Amino acid sequence: MDLNCLLFIFSFFRLSGAQGITTVSQISARRGQSVIIPCLYNHTYAFSYKYLSVGDYWLSSVQTYHYKISDDTKGHIFTVHMDDVQEPGYYWCTIHIPLAFDIYVGFFLDITPDSPRLYVNSQIVTGSENGSVTITCYHQGAQYGVKWCKFGDQCITGASGTLAGASVKIIHGLRNTTVRMSQLKKENTGWYWCTTEDLQMPVHITVHQKESSMTPTTAEPGQFSPSTRKRTAIFFLLPVILEILLLTFIYLALKLARFCKRRFLQSVNEAEGGPYVTMHREQSLRSNGCSAAEGVYENMAELSEIPASSHKSTGLAVVKKTDSLNASQQEPDYVNIMKT
Repeated sequence: MDLNCLLFIFSFFRLSGAQGITTVSQISARRGQSVIIPCLYNHTYAFSYKYLSVGDYWLSSVQTYHYKISDDTKGHIFTVHMDDVQEPGYYWCTIHIPLAFDIYVGFFLDITPDSPRLYVNSQIVTGSENGSVTITCYHQGAQYGVKWCKFGDQCITGASGTLAGASVKIIHGLRNTTVRMSQLKKENTGWYWCTTEDLQMPVHITVHQKESSMTPTTAEPGQFSPSTRKRTAIFFLLPVILEILLLTFIYLALKLARFCKRRFLQSVNEAEGGPYVTMHREQSLRSNGCSAAEGVYENMAELSEIPASSHKSTGLAVVKKTDSLNASQQEPDYVNIMKT
């Protein structure tokens, strides 16, 4: 027996529409309406690819893209959202199996121009813990044939009973059946359906935790409390503040470096110009000394009265002030006055 034959036998045993996946058998909808179909699968296919195909037979069906799929991997249910339904036909909830035939389960979508044969006001219902929900299933004369079932679980066939821990009461009417579920728990969240002999209408019930007066109010999606907005503002402003502090630190460091460099250059210049300043000061002192001596001499020359007759014996000449200044500019240490 070759490998291809073994693969075919293995795939044949995997090929079963009802094995590992279940859904409604027939659902009625008005043309242009939107419907949601849940498909329950085995937990082993939680991360497998799911899709919807259309065709009278699965082998001849083709994948359709006019739908949206939501996969609840924890609850092991994927839901098919079909908007604006137009054509009746057979559809197939399918799970892709690599190297084997895909597993599938089919349902018939019945399209009516008027009111569907079995429908509810909304397929999505919400309730709170220890509270209750009411679902009205509208039908066409199936007065006592309507049952309320938990998807993948038991059904309530009488007027009352217990389903998944919740109390159920059913009131049958001529054109509608009212189902009231009370004493709800969070575990009651899931898919249910109204069913007649040949039709089903799925309804999803979500049970929320009951809010108390001590429970803080939770912001709705898209809204933020003041404290949340404050934290968000701080989160976005923190990088800006850090950047400003970093730039300030860099600026101060550059200023300090320039100041230290200027002081260093000034110290070097003073060290190099020290001998020159000393010599200049010594020359200035010497010049001041000569000027003082000249001033004393001038005063003495002006105050002294030398007789004319004494010119012959002394032979001294009177030196003018301007001449003494010129002589001092020539930097002589002493002035000798010679006889002429």
